[in-house]
Amino acid sequence: MPAVSGSTTRSYVAPRRQAAALKTRRRIRTAATELFLAQGYAATSMRAVAAAAGVAEKTVYLQYETKTALLKEVVETAIVGDDDELPVAARGWFVAVLEERDPERKLQRIVDGTADLHERTGPVFSVARGAATVDPDVAQLWAAGKQGHGIDMGRLAASLAEAQMISEGRDVAWAATVLYVVIGLETWHLVRVELDYGPDGYRAWLLDTLRQTFTGAHAQHLDHG
Repeated sequence: MPAVSGSTTRSYVAPRRQAAALKTRRRIRTAATELFLAQGYAATSMRAVAAAAGVAEKTVYLQYETKTALLKEVVETAIVGDDDELPVAARGWFVAVLEERDPERKLQRIVDGTADLHERTGPVFSVARGAATVDPDVAQLWAAGKQGHGIDMGRLAASLAEAQMISEGRDVAWAATVLYVVIGLETWHLVRVELDYGPDGYRAWLLDTLRQTFTGAHAQHLDHG
């Protein structure tokens, strides 16, 4: 019986330890996010992150082997909005976009998902983009992220073709390129930050742009939608 008792105790201790470790990881990540946004990636040290999080520097390194790994999680968490490792392409809103067959609702879903994503991730993506110019490791992460974006846009373009929303004479590759540019982070930054559009203004601009671009067999419906 002692062995059973010990096993039962361990089964309760493990979840508590995991919860404590996750809480510490979140504190570190939150502190890092605030410092990255306030003073930039290069100027933020792991020691400063530890101090801001109220933990030992060793604890930070136990959770994140390098500052690049820490930035990676900051960005990825901002993208998905939680601690779940499920990628954007498997998230409910993106899957709903792919499955939607009504042209107008499909474009609206794209706009809603894109706007929400960029409003949540825009600032930290700007930090990552700047860090990629000075840190080779971050540059590799940035390149991998852009490649992933391209793959996702290819899937989205294919779904537009299935919904007959690509004009005659154009193909999926063309649509994927347009989507890569139009709903990319850099374009969001141009419209929202440099041109000073508000969130609603960006949504309206994006929806209008997509309507005019992806008409296909549904031109009349979209023009009067």
